[in-house]
Amino acid sequence: MGLCPMRIFLSHKGADKPMVREFKRTLEELGFDPWLDEDAMTAGVELERGILQGFKDSCAAVFFVTPSFQDESYLASEVNYAIQEKRAKQDRFAIVTLVFSDGPSKGIVPDLLKQYVWKEPTSEIEAFRELIRAIPIRVGSPTWK
Repeated sequence: MGLCPMRIFLSHKGADKPMVREFKRTLEELGFDPWLDEDAMTAGVELERGILQGFKDSCAAVFFVTPSFQDESYLASEVNYAIQEKRAKQDRFAIVTLVFSDGPSKGIVPDLLKQYVWKEPTSEIEAFRELIRAIPIRVGSPTWK
């Protein structure tokens, strides 16, 4: 993992999990360690504690704000935890908000995230590019496989 955490917390609504899984797989190919609930938490883990630990171990939180995303329940906790980590780690933690549209419907950025710049990509590849630009770390020098 190196000297800094390569973990990136992926916050999303369950309905958006297929798209988020694609982001996760691509991040893994680049050497990052994305945190996704279905993989990061084993059976029996207390959900709030597992989510909080995921934030503590991460250098960034990416919010996939789609029309399904609502600032309530666990997603509300995730917004709070992200802000807490940003305050604690400052420039070593990024809050990345990506707003997606589904036809005429567009995701609504939660009020507490409005203090941070968000992006409204027109494609998933553009969203991924914004994600990579925003996180506070980058992958190392190229090496042979």
